Amino acid sequence: MEVSFKLDATQGFQTTTLDKDSIYFKNSISGQEKHYSPTEMLLLAMGTCSSDDVVSILKKMRINPDSYNVTVYGERNDEHPKILKFVNITYDINGKVDPLKVKKAINLSLTKYCSVSIIVNRGGADLRYTLIVNGEKIEDRVKPELVDE
Repeated sequence: MEVSFKLDATQGFQTTTLDKDSIYFKNSISGQEKHYSPTEMLLLAMGTCSSDDVVSILKKMRINPDSYNVTVYGERNDEHPKILKFVNITYDINGKVDPLKVKKAINLSLTKYCSVSIIVNRGGADLRYTLIVNGEKIEDRVKPELVDE
């Protein structure tokens, strides 16, 4: 795996990896608020990494949600290094789904499969999740638990 980028003084950092669409990252020089910061991209990476696992596990369980939405909230330390101290991933799922099976999929993702979330958690961030199924809050800001498969 290899990625590359260059500095665009007016836009920020632009990815230049071959065969991929360009993405711009916000930096302190360009001040482009329309681009994501590296930490925001990390939160997006956590959410999408975990979601790829969760959706895949649910599919293997023959569960196909009508809708699937995720919000990732993170808090950073005030002082340098401003690492993430807390992250909560909210999974909002609608359809004919078994909440217990969804919880199992989330826990497997966050403790076994999603390398991005596991790295952030091992880096010291307090990782938690919230699960909402058909508008009902099933879990609220709980720590992921190891699951026996």
